[in-house]
Amino acid sequence: MIFPVKVPYLITPDISKYQGEPFNKRPDPTYLMQKKFELDRFGNQVLSVLPSAMESIKIVCQYLGKEGIDLQELALQFEEDIAILRGGVLEAICFCFPSGFIPAEKIGMNFFDMHLPVADGQRLRSASDKVTALISKEGNMFRRYVWTVTALEGLSQHPSLVRPEPKSIADLYFRTETQTTIGLPDERCLFFVKVEMHPLDRIWEEKEKREMLLASIHSMTEATLTYKNLHQIKRLLNG
Repeated sequence: MIFPVKVPYLITPDISKYQGEPFNKRPDPTYLMQKKFELDRFGNQVLSVLPSAMESIKIVCQYLGKEGIDLQELALQFEEDIAILRGGVLEAICFCFPSGFIPAEKIGMNFFDMHLPVADGQRLRSASDKVTALISKEGNMFRRYVWTVTALEGLSQHPSLVRPEPKSIADLYFRTETQTTIGLPDERCLFFVKVEMHPLDRIWEEKEKREMLLASIHSMTEATLTYKNLHQIKRLLNG
Protein backbone atom coordinates (compact mmCIF):
# COMPACT_ATOMS: atom_id res chain seq x y z
CA MET A 1 0.00 0.00 0.00
CA ILE A 2 1.30 3.45 -0.95
CA PHE A 3 1.36 5.82 2.03
CA PRO A 4 2.44 9.26 0.73
CA VAL A 5 1.37 11.20 3.86
CA LYS A 6 3.61 14.11 4.95
CA VAL A 7 3.60 16.52 7.87
CA PRO A 8 2.82 19.32 7.51
CA TYR A 9 0.31 18.88 4.70
CA LEU A 10 1.19 21.19 1.79
CA ILE A 11 -0.09 21.62 -1.77
CA THR A 12 3.13 21.81 -3.78
CA PRO A 13 4.43 20.74 -7.22
CA ASP A 14 6.26 17.85 -5.56
CA ILE A 15 7.06 15.87 -8.69
CA SER A 16 10.00 13.49 -8.67
CA LYS A 17 11.99 12.02 -11.53
CA TYR A 18 10.79 8.50 -12.25
CA GLN A 19 12.37 5.67 -14.24
CA GLY A 20 10.08 2.71 -13.60
CA GLU A 21 7.06 1.39 -15.46
CA PRO A 22 4.53 4.19 -16.02
CA PHE A 23 1.53 1.85 -15.92
CA ASN A 24 0.49 -1.65 -14.88
CA LYS A 25 1.21 -3.94 -17.82
CA ARG A 26 -1.09 -6.62 -16.39
CA PRO A 27 -4.31 -4.77 -15.61
CA ASP A 28 -6.89 -6.44 -13.35
CA PRO A 29 -10.00 -7.29 -15.44
CA THR A 30 -12.24 -6.35 -12.49
CA TYR A 31 -10.63 -2.92 -12.39
CA LEU A 32 -11.22 -2.46 -16.14
CA MET A 33 -14.87 -3.49 -15.72
CA GLN A 34 -15.28 -0.77 -13.10
CA LYS A 35 -13.83 1.79 -15.52
CA LYS A 36 -16.34 0.68 -18.16
CA PHE A 37 -19.18 0.99 -15.62
CA GLU A 38 -18.19 4.55 -14.72
CA LEU A 39 -17.76 5.52 -18.36
CA ASP A 40 -21.22 4.17 -19.20
CA ARG A 41 -22.67 5.94 -16.16
CA PHE A 42 -21.15 9.40 -16.66
CA GLY A 43 -20.30 9.41 -20.38
CA ASN A 44 -19.15 12.78 -21.66
CA GLN A 45 -18.67 14.10 -18.14
CA VAL A 46 -15.59 11.90 -17.72
CA LEU A 47 -14.52 11.70 -21.40
CA SER A 48 -13.77 14.75 -23.51
CA VAL A 49 -11.56 15.37 -26.55
CA LEU A 50 -10.74 18.59 -28.38
CA PRO A 51 -10.91 18.39 -32.21
CA SER A 52 -7.21 19.37 -32.25
CA ALA A 53 -6.27 16.31 -30.18
CA MET A 54 -6.42 13.68 -32.93
CA GLU A 55 -2.71 13.85 -33.70
CA SER A 56 -1.84 13.77 -30.00
CA ILE A 57 -4.01 10.68 -29.44
CA LYS A 58 -2.31 9.01 -32.41
CA ILE A 59 1.14 9.73 -30.95
CA VAL A 60 0.09 8.45 -27.52
CA CYS A 61 -1.34 5.26 -29.04
CA GLN A 62 1.91 4.70 -30.93
CA TYR A 63 3.91 5.18 -27.72
CA LEU A 64 1.72 2.67 -25.88
CA GLY A 65 1.65 0.16 -28.75
CA LYS A 66 -2.11 0.52 -29.21
CA GLU A 67 -2.35 2.07 -32.66
CA GLY A 68 -5.61 2.66 -34.52
CA ILE A 69 -7.96 3.21 -31.56
CA ASP A 70 -9.63 6.24 -30.01
CA LEU A 71 -9.18 7.60 -26.50
CA GLN A 72 -12.12 5.67 -25.02
CA GLU A 73 -10.85 2.35 -26.34
CA LEU A 74 -7.36 3.22 -25.15
CA ALA A 75 -8.49 4.18 -21.65
CA LEU A 76 -10.38 0.93 -21.20
CA GLN A 77 -7.20 -1.08 -21.70
CA PHE A 78 -5.40 0.44 -18.70
CA GLU A 79 -6.11 0.61 -14.99
CA GLU A 80 -4.82 4.16 -15.04
CA ASP A 81 -6.98 7.12 -16.01
CA ILE A 82 -5.55 9.06 -18.95
CA ALA A 83 -5.15 12.68 -19.98
CA ILE A 84 -3.15 14.28 -22.79
CA LEU A 85 -1.73 17.79 -22.67
CA ARG A 86 -0.01 19.79 -25.39
CA GLY A 87 1.88 22.91 -24.45
CA GLY A 88 0.33 22.55 -21.02
CA VAL A 89 -3.24 22.66 -22.38
CA LEU A 90 -5.56 19.72 -21.70
CA GLU A 91 -6.44 18.31 -25.14
CA ALA A 92 -8.06 15.02 -24.13
CA ILE A 93 -9.16 13.31 -20.94
CA CYS A 94 -10.75 10.06 -19.84
CA PHE A 95 -10.89 10.08 -16.04
CA CYS A 96 -13.31 7.36 -14.95
CA PHE A 97 -12.30 7.83 -11.30
CA PRO A 98 -12.22 11.61 -10.72
CA SER A 99 -11.46 13.08 -7.29
CA GLY A 100 -14.45 15.35 -6.70
CA PHE A 101 -14.55 17.20 -10.03
CA ILE A 102 -16.08 16.74 -13.50
CA PRO A 103 -13.16 15.94 -15.84
CA ALA A 104 -14.78 17.29 -19.02
CA GLU A 105 -15.02 20.74 -17.44
CA LYS A 106 -11.20 20.94 -17.47
CA ILE A 107 -10.85 20.43 -21.24
CA GLY A 108 -8.99 23.25 -22.98
CA MET A 109 -7.56 24.61 -19.72
CA ASN A 110 -3.88 25.11 -18.97
CA PHE A 111 -2.12 23.81 -15.87
CA PHE A 112 -2.74 27.01 -13.89
CA ASP A 113 -6.47 27.19 -14.63
CA MET A 114 -7.02 23.49 -13.94
CA HIS A 115 -5.76 23.99 -10.40
CA LEU A 116 -7.57 27.25 -9.61
CA PRO A 117 -10.15 25.54 -7.34
CA VAL A 118 -7.46 23.82 -5.23
CA ALA A 119 -7.43 25.30 -1.74
CA ASP A 120 -4.05 26.62 -0.58
CA GLY A 121 -2.67 25.77 -4.01
CA GLN A 122 -0.73 28.99 -4.55
CA ARG A 123 2.65 27.22 -4.64
CA LEU A 124 1.35 24.72 -7.15
CA ARG A 125 -0.17 27.40 -9.37
CA SER A 126 2.86 29.69 -9.20
CA ALA A 127 5.03 26.85 -10.49
CA SER A 128 2.69 26.18 -13.43
CA ASP A 129 5.02 27.34 -16.21
CA LYS A 130 8.02 25.48 -14.79
CA VAL A 131 6.06 22.27 -14.21
CA THR A 132 4.51 22.46 -17.69
CA ALA A 133 7.94 22.78 -19.30
CA LEU A 134 9.36 19.86 -17.29
CA ILE A 135 6.55 17.38 -17.89
CA SER A 136 6.24 18.30 -21.59
CA LYS A 137 9.90 17.72 -22.45
CA GLU A 138 10.23 14.58 -24.55
CA GLY A 139 11.66 11.67 -22.58
CA ASN A 140 11.02 13.17 -19.15
CA MET A 141 9.01 11.08 -16.72
CA PHE A 142 7.83 12.25 -13.32
CA ARG A 143 5.70 10.86 -10.52
CA ARG A 144 3.58 12.54 -7.84
CA TYR A 145 1.21 11.22 -5.15
CA VAL A 146 -2.05 12.61 -3.81
CA TRP A 147 -4.07 11.21 -0.90
CA THR A 148 -7.23 11.80 1.10
CA VAL A 149 -9.66 10.08 3.45
CA THR A 150 -13.22 9.54 2.25
CA ALA A 151 -16.46 7.88 3.27
CA LEU A 152 -17.33 7.16 -0.37
CA GLU A 153 -16.19 3.60 -1.00
CA GLY A 154 -15.85 3.45 -4.80
CA LEU A 155 -12.84 4.40 -6.90
CA SER A 156 -14.85 7.23 -8.42
CA GLN A 157 -15.37 10.34 -6.30
CA HIS A 158 -17.56 12.04 -8.91
CA PRO A 159 -19.22 15.10 -7.31
CA SER A 160 -22.73 13.83 -8.06
CA LEU A 161 -22.21 10.77 -5.85
CA VAL A 162 -23.64 11.11 -2.34
CA ARG A 163 -21.05 10.90 0.44
CA PRO A 164 -22.30 8.64 3.24
CA GLU A 165 -22.13 9.94 6.79
CA PRO A 166 -19.38 7.95 8.53
CA LYS A 167 -20.06 6.66 12.03
CA SER A 168 -16.73 4.99 12.74
CA ILE A 169 -13.26 4.31 11.35
CA ALA A 170 -14.72 1.24 9.65
CA ASP A 171 -16.77 3.56 7.40
CA LEU A 172 -13.71 5.36 6.02
CA TYR A 173 -11.27 4.70 3.19
CA PHE A 174 -7.74 5.86 2.44
CA ARG A 175 -7.60 7.00 -1.19
CA THR A 176 -4.38 7.53 -3.15
CA GLU A 177 -3.59 8.71 -6.64
CA THR A 178 -0.30 7.80 -8.30
CA GLN A 179 0.19 10.47 -10.97
CA THR A 180 2.75 9.73 -13.70
CA THR A 181 3.69 12.08 -16.54
CA ILE A 182 5.54 11.14 -19.72
CA GLY A 183 6.96 13.78 -22.06
CA LEU A 184 6.26 13.09 -25.74
CA PRO A 185 7.17 14.92 -28.99
CA ASP A 186 6.16 18.54 -29.68
CA GLU A 187 5.48 19.56 -26.06
CA ARG A 188 2.98 16.77 -25.48
CA CYS A 189 2.50 15.09 -22.13
CA LEU A 190 0.76 11.81 -21.33
CA PHE A 191 -0.72 11.91 -17.85
CA PHE A 192 -1.57 8.64 -16.04
CA VAL A 193 -3.47 8.46 -12.74
CA LYS A 194 -3.78 5.18 -10.84
CA VAL A 195 -6.41 5.29 -8.08
CA GLU A 196 -6.31 2.94 -5.10
CA MET A 197 -8.68 2.58 -2.16
CA HIS A 198 -7.98 0.83 1.14
CA PRO A 199 -10.10 0.54 4.29
CA LEU A 200 -8.76 3.10 6.74
CA ASP A 201 -8.88 0.66 9.65
CA ARG A 202 -5.98 -1.22 8.03
CA ILE A 203 -3.83 1.87 8.48
CA TRP A 204 -5.27 2.61 11.92
CA GLU A 205 -3.75 -0.60 13.23
CA GLU A 206 -0.23 0.77 12.60
CA LYS A 207 0.68 3.33 15.25
CA GLU A 208 3.27 5.22 13.20
CA LYS A 209 0.98 5.63 10.19
CA ARG A 210 -2.00 6.50 12.36
CA GLU A 211 -0.09 9.25 14.14
CA MET A 212 1.33 10.64 10.92
CA LEU A 213 -2.08 10.71 9.25
CA LEU A 214 -3.62 12.52 12.22
CA ALA A 215 -0.76 15.02 12.36
CA SER A 216 -1.09 15.73 8.64
CA ILE A 217 -4.83 16.33 8.87
CA HIS A 218 -4.34 18.56 11.93
CA SER A 219 -1.85 20.63 9.93
CA MET A 220 -4.40 21.36 7.19
CA THR A 221 -5.98 24.80 6.97
CA GLU A 222 -9.72 25.27 7.24
CA ALA A 223 -9.80 25.95 3.48
CA THR A 224 -8.08 22.65 2.70
CA LEU A 225 -10.35 20.72 5.07
CA THR A 226 -13.36 22.21 3.29
CA TYR A 227 -11.94 21.50 -0.18
CA LYS A 228 -11.23 17.88 0.75
CA ASN A 229 -14.50 17.35 2.67
CA LEU A 230 -12.56 16.45 5.81
CA HIS A 231 -14.17 18.51 8.59
CA GLN A 232 -16.51 15.75 9.77
CA ILE A 233 -13.91 13.06 9.19
CA LYS A 234 -11.36 15.02 11.24
CA ARG A 235 -13.83 15.15 14.17
CA LEU A 236 -14.45 11.41 13.86
CA LEU A 237 -10.74 10.60 13.80
CA ASN A 238 -10.21 12.70 16.90
CA GLY A 239 -13.01 10.91 18.70
